[in-house]
Amino acid sequence: MPRPPKNSARGGSGKRTAEIPKSSFEHIPDPDLENRLIDEIADVLVKLLERHCSLTGEQRKFLSEGYPESARLLRDVHPKSHGCVEAVFQIDPELPKEYRIGLFDKPGKRYESIIRFSSTVALVSPDIDKTGKHGCRGMAIKVFDVEGNVLSKDQGENNQDFLMIDQPNFTFANIEDYHRLHRIPGTHNDRPAVFFAPCCLRDPRLDDIEKKAVMKYMEEEKIESDDIQSILSTFKIVQSIQTTPIANPLGVSYFSAAPFLFGPDRVMKFSARPRIEIPPTRVPHPSADNYLRNSLIESLKGNEPLVFDFRVQIRNDVSEADIENATTVWDEKKYPFVEVARITIPSPQEIDSPETIARCERLAFTPWHALPEYQPIGGINRLRKRIDEISAQYRLNK
Repeated sequence: MPRPPKNSARGGSGKRTAEIPKSSFEHIPDPDLENRLIDEIADVLVKLLERHCSLTGEQRKFLSEGYPESARLLRDVHPKSHGCVEAVFQIDPELPKEYRIGLFDKPGKRYESIIRFSSTVALVSPDIDKTGKHGCRGMAIKVFDVEGNVLSKDQGENNQDFLMIDQPNFTFANIEDYHRLHRIPGTHNDRPAVFFAPCCLRDPRLDDIEKKAVMKYMEEEKIESDDIQSILSTFKIVQSIQTTPIANPLGVSYFSAAPFLFGPDRVMKFSARPRIEIPPTRVPHPSADNYLRNSLIESLKGNEPLVFDFRVQIRNDVSEADIENATTVWDEKKYPFVEVARITIPSPQEIDSPETIARCERLAFTPWHALPEYQPIGGINRLRKRIDEISAQYRLNK
């Protein structure tokens, strides 16, 4: 098993590090506004991280009694880990020439890799909350020692990361929506539901006082009619996530959601799909707080390897919404997924030892650990570059 890259990150700040190369597929109406919003989001994140770093030993001890993982600095997104597993990422030996781009240019080549399964929750909490709601799940693949230059070094190493979630689109369309939500902890007493307040305006049950409060919020945040539609889309996606049960991280498909380049004149989204059904297929009742981790551990006690097919969805005819709106889902009938690689997870393997858990926590994932042929594009990916850099710098050094 390859060791995680040496930790060479330096302390972080909200300031921009390096200019992001712009693709011809991207459309940024107001670059200055976008940079300002990203700066403000980064500043909020830095303040939260600095506050955590300033905790005394007694404060961290108090936190760890109720929330064991809260005593250490966690990731900004997908902080709850279900486990990291060793894997082999093998390019399809008979891959057609039109897909031999970047990592896929050597059919049959095998790469050692590691996969982190996770949940995206604001705090490390039970896999199903007290109200029975589920969260978004993640699968992050790190392919070690790729050939060629990369857009961003992975703690000094040339690795390719593929980050995915268990739905084909993101909850937020753009940087503006993400910025609006990120402001809530400091402006509305950490009540995320405030973000969806504009969706309630047409609710007949809303009294005059409540309507005025919503209108005031919309005025403060400069929310217009087009923004309401975007917020409503986010609300529907969140509802879908919260009502979709997952019994085993190994038993569902994962998607990049955001777009990436596929060479100079095409774009892609990618996905990982399990080759067979992995038990359990139903959420246990009652469920343990960490039932997803338990399912992962049990699945890796068998003697048969577990296999995912890695697929890409390719196109060259894209609109602005296809790239800049991260809630957009590409039509699979028009742009079908094509299998380009196989991910094999050996079994049995131990993922619950202190050494394995510590190694997992030392890993840093970002879509910008990538070959130039797979450059992340679109507003959400441009934002992720800054956020992931800051999160990793603080987490690995503080």
